[in-house]
Amino acid sequence: FTSGLGLTIVLCGFIFIVFLAGWLHVHSELAWVKALTDHLGDELVSSTAKPKSLAQQALRDEAHSILTAKDPAWAQKQVRSWQMRAQRLEPVLAFWVDLLRQLGLLGTVLGIGLALMYTGSDVTQLLGPLALKVWTTVAGLACSILLSASFGMKLPAWVDACEKNLEAWDERRQARSGAPP
Repeated sequence: FTSGLGLTIVLCGFIFIVFLAGWLHVHSELAWVKALTDHLGDELVSSTAKPKSLAQQALRDEAHSILTAKDPAWAQKQVRSWQMRAQRLEPVLAFWVDLLRQLGLLGTVLGIGLALMYTGSDVTQLLGPLALKVWTTVAGLACSILLSASFGMKLPAWVDACEKNLEAWDERRQARSGAPP
């Protein structure tokens, strides 16, 4: 199992599962940032804009509670939590991309370790585990490239748009309530 194809398949399968988890996590966070950006943009343009999704309805309700809050410190804390969540999106992508690369390299290093444990004179027995485990690096790099390519260009644009809409919305909120910036 360890010197054959079995461990390589298990390791590559694990890398693919981690890729799917990372993709789903980044996708769901990006969807939230998009919903927040769209909702705040709609509110800045028209106060009668209808939410287009359940996420926007939840954000509309949260925004309403911020706008009608009696405690300005609580309202500012809520706005700040939106800002922090949007700003964490790019590091989230970087985390998953790095994790996939590291898992791929770990599989190859494991293959080197298994190859070095062999004490026989047959070179094919020595190189067998290493040759197969190199595929874990290929799988880790391919998945990290795919994840990066899927979200790398979208994230900065949506995060920047979200921050701009949030700043404008918060300035308007503070002007209405008379709260200091």
